[in-house]
Amino acid sequence: MKIRAYVSKIIKLLGIFLVAFLLPGLNAYAERPVVVVLDPGHGGDNTGAIYNGFIEKDMNLIVAKAMKAELEKYEGITVYLTHDDAETDMTLKERAEFAAEKNADFMFCLHFNMSESHMLYGAEVWISAFDVFYAKGHAFGQIIMESFSEFGLFNRGIKTRINNRDDDYYGIIRESRNLGVDTILIEHLHLDHMIDQEFYAHGDFQLEEFGRLNAAAVAKYFNLASDILGVDYRDYPVPEVEVPSEIIRPDLTPPDVSHIELISLDIEERVAVFSLMAEDYDSLILYYGISLDGGISFDVLQPFPLGETELTVLVNLPPEQDLKVVAAVFNAYDRITQSNVVEISALPGDEIDEDILDELEKIVDISLADLTSKLSDRQEHLSRRLETYQIIIIGIVVLMVFLVLIIASRVWLLLRGRERD
Repeated sequence: MKIRAYVSKIIKLLGIFLVAFLLPGLNAYAERPVVVVLDPGHGGDNTGAIYNGFIEKDMNLIVAKAMKAELEKYEGITVYLTHDDAETDMTLKERAEFAAEKNADFMFCLHFNMSESHMLYGAEVWISAFDVFYAKGHAFGQIIMESFSEFGLFNRGIKTRINNRDDDYYGIIRESRNLGVDTILIEHLHLDHMIDQEFYAHGDFQLEEFGRLNAAAVAKYFNLASDILGVDYRDYPVPEVEVPSEIIRPDLTPPDVSHIELISLDIEERVAVFSLMAEDYDSLILYYGISLDGGISFDVLQPFPLGETELTVLVNLPPEQDLKVVAAVFNAYDRITQSNVVEISALPGDEIDEDILDELEKIVDISLADLTSKLSDRQEHLSRRLETYQIIIIGIVVLMVFLVLIIASRVWLLLRGRERD
């Protein structure tokens, strides 16, 4: 009986030991903090985009620091920066290795964009084209792009890009995938377009807002909560993306359909109404633009309604020019297809009403007469003043001559008197 009692006590003590020491450790392991790495793009001599005095490496760092500060207000997350000053230039491999060393659950690479044509605007994200890395990247991409759209930015989509070795094009994504780190590259907007300038050009507070938007998207993806911020995303429905069995390749072909038809023409108002049909069988149509010179130049690109294939376009036409109207449509990968040409003969210029012309002539006549009268009065006044000045000057000259004669006569008389003596 004593042996059984001792065994029972030992079992109880072991149970207490497990509860007190081992189980909390196991729970801590099960609930280890989410680890994310933020990578401000560029650094040092590698400045990134430069536009109107804005330098991308500096902007990326401001966003990253604001994002880190915001994320650290959530429970259950640890945040690292690959570098915390704009003068540090790391290789893409070094950045990926940093994230792997930290055992990162995700790395977010922060950038701003520019286009060669300076015509494009909006935000986009680039993800790996391979298996689970694609699935996770696309799931987070949906969350961040929804946030950007609500913020007012144009949604350019979630994209992959492949190099000539059939691998991920962007080095940071490729290097990170090779080390097992999920990575996404965020292009917040285009620096070189007036539509996007409203979102960054007015102070650092706008860049810090991007950091907070990014942080909220990360919190949603990892189902985090923050007592400090008063938000709880633990039940946020993270999108489910199927893991692809093949490489998800980008669409490298231009849109398949781009066609315009003239519906109506108001000569008096100089407004033409067109029907524009556009379609891309492999991706989305993002923008359309209208040219009046046969496709040499285009106006500001306009968003093409998502998922639509036809829309009505109103075009204001300049007077006294033969026009060749062309539409261009852009897909998600910036491939372009121009439409057919619709020719419109020169429209007459504005005609001024005769009554208005008569009134203008009267105003001009009155103004000229008034100006002539004033000039005449001014000239007469100046003439009178000039005559007065002339009389004064003549008087002064006569007086001086008279004084000279008197002095000369006195000198002469004085000399004569000395001769007599």
